[in-house]
Amino acid sequence: MVGLGSQLALQGGSVFFAFSGALLLLSGLQLFRRRDSAIHLAGLNFIATWIWAVAEVGFDGWAILPRVNFITVLLPLYALPLIRDRLRADGANRGLRLPIAAYPTGVAAVVAGFAALVMAQGALRSKEASGPSIAARSAQSYGGEGWTSIGQDPGAAKFSSLAEINRDNVRNLKRVWTFQEPDSVSSNAAPRFRDEAVPIEVDGKLFVCLANNTIVALDAEDGHLLWRHDPRVDLTGVPTGICRGVAYYATAAASGAKTQDPCARRILFATLDARLMAIDAETGQACEDFGQRGEVSLKVGLGPVPQGQYYQTSPPIVVDGLAVIGGLVQDNLATGEPSGVIRAYDARNGKLAWAWDLGQPSESGEPIAPATYTRGTPNSWTLLSADPALGLVYIPTGNSTPDFVASYRQPAWEKYSSSIVALEVRTGKVHWSYQFVHHDLWDYDTSAQPVLFDMPTDHGPVPALLQATKSGQLFVLDRRTGAPLTAVVEKPVPQTDVAGERTSPTQPFSLGMPDVGGPPLTEAAMWGISPFDQLLCRRKFHRLRYDGIYTPPSLQGSIIYPSQLGGVDWGGLSIDNGRNLLIAPSLRLATVIQLAPRDAPQRGKPFDYPQAGTPYGAYGGPFMTALGVPCQEPPYTMLTAVDLRSRKVVWERPLGTAEGVGPFGIASHLPFVIGAPPVVGGPITTATDLTFIGAVGDRRLRAIDSLTGHELWSDRLPAGNQTTPITYRAPRSGRQMIVMVSGREADMTSKRSVATHVVAYALR
Repeated sequence: MVGLGSQLALQGGSVFFAFSGALLLLSGLQLFRRRDSAIHLAGLNFIATWIWAVAEVGFDGWAILPRVNFITVLLPLYALPLIRDRLRADGANRGLRLPIAAYPTGVAAVVAGFAALVMAQGALRSKEASGPSIAARSAQSYGGEGWTSIGQDPGAAKFSSLAEINRDNVRNLKRVWTFQEPDSVSSNAAPRFRDEAVPIEVDGKLFVCLANNTIVALDAEDGHLLWRHDPRVDLTGVPTGICRGVAYYATAAASGAKTQDPCARRILFATLDARLMAIDAETGQACEDFGQRGEVSLKVGLGPVPQGQYYQTSPPIVVDGLAVIGGLVQDNLATGEPSGVIRAYDARNGKLAWAWDLGQPSESGEPIAPATYTRGTPNSWTLLSADPALGLVYIPTGNSTPDFVASYRQPAWEKYSSSIVALEVRTGKVHWSYQFVHHDLWDYDTSAQPVLFDMPTDHGPVPALLQATKSGQLFVLDRRTGAPLTAVVEKPVPQTDVAGERTSPTQPFSLGMPDVGGPPLTEAAMWGISPFDQLLCRRKFHRLRYDGIYTPPSLQGSIIYPSQLGGVDWGGLSIDNGRNLLIAPSLRLATVIQLAPRDAPQRGKPFDYPQAGTPYGAYGGPFMTALGVPCQEPPYTMLTAVDLRSRKVVWERPLGTAEGVGPFGIASHLPFVIGAPPVVGGPITTATDLTFIGAVGDRRLRAIDSLTGHELWSDRLPAGNQTTPITYRAPRSGRQMIVMVSGREADMTSKRSVATHVVAYALR
């Protein structure tokens, strides 16, 4: 403690660790000499530690814990008979024995009780119902009673008008059925799988995409299996198997009464081997009139595509009879990876309607071989949104890969990277675009699904698009033109010191909306589970480069915060239009990125991110202690409510307990509120002021009071909870159902047999 604490002090950090270590050394020396002053010195260290801890972080239980736990446990040990007998052997101490031996136990007991009380109260900087009052609900009807697309509707507000389950009776929610799919592992490959599927409900059927692209249709009333379709996906080279859901399309013949036309109602989905497929919603059979016997290859026009470098994890969005879809390009392998082209296909016959290749904007058709769509362009792997009335589809884009070195990127590509691009549905032409990150070096893809809503203003409601970003910022744009509706300012940001690289001198900051990404990191925010690993984290914090948000990757290593995991990731937001209330989950967890010259890897260690074709490879991972816990203090996940009229935070609260996290990746099973990472999936809201969300690392589905942030109900799911729930009216009983997929988590490999569950809740 003295040695490392002195080094920390020389780095410009706290001197307290060296001071505390010196007191411990002196106490040990006096104990060896059989002097009662050993206890005095330990008591002084105890008192000084608590004063220092409270002065640095206040009465935040989780922040205080690693500062005081060691000395609080150590001090009562001086009262043990073993120690007292050693001191009793020296007659010089006779008059002071019992009082000195007794006071550590009493003080420690009082302080430990106080610390337990603080932690039990979850003192994690939550602001429950401390913001502006929320206006009465508008009489206008919003939302629907079904869930026909992943975001409930093409605008992705994820809001339901159903009102049977409310704040008074939600505690009576019970699990009414569970569908279990034994194994989602294909036999011809073994990637990691994650169940991130958001079901849809149409005409009394639930449609669920498993992680290996098998589609199941369930009865929406009781969950029994209606049919299963296995597309027999080739998973060779795919590192992570994910399917976020499916899309629904009904032909003109499907309107009104039931039709004999096969595939009049169809499910469209995309696969991990880059196919767009259509199957009959009634039977699960392939739609023979779509492409080649029910499928279209999405590798056409891409040129050479190594297995696993290009595929789809998100479904198309169907607008005006067209299925619009992007694709995932594996990050950080090399320059010149497959194109990020966006394409639209006729939802009836699978014919290509248009392609938006930002490297060749004047060409909208399929390239004639040997020509290809422009390689290396930004892609869009996440969920899309659309406004059918405006005839626009909104594309969230990433950046050209590799992520952390960008000197090779073309100016034409940069214009549309890390942006929202509004394309005309009928032509694929760019209507407008807006960029959230210039010259992105942080993997700050625009990953959250854009949310469409009517923004309240002094001049009446304005058609708006709200985009949450990985940096934790919320941007509100006029969805007709792309013009900001709230204040956005370009501010100077840290600049690169890496030879051959460049950095944008400024970045856009959304000052007109709250930031949900968390406060900047400081040395005092470093954490651990003891003073020792906290000390090491503090040293690491000073050794790495960190100049606040947009600190660029560096050769010494840089802290990226918010990290490339978020802020806000693909699960996105929900909006209660009736109350103009936004609900936003966010992750507050840092990562570290360190560049190294390609010809000089660290100790011969392979790069985590090869970035072939650039001068630098990269190493990276979470900003963790050696014990596998974060180097920054909790909370790590937050749920925030924002009043869209005042644009102020109404409440925010940590989301999730420590049940599923702990040192060395071992679950602690502790019920303390810690804000459990990560945040994968999003919230939904209802007309009865309820927010339902899973998404965090403790395997729970929760109901939160949308007006106050109080947790009203939760249930532990049978497996992971890394997706978004849905709600709908059951087809026969008419009762309101809450349904969520629970399955494989991010750290589960295909070698572990983990069932995928679809879990349904209703009132007793």
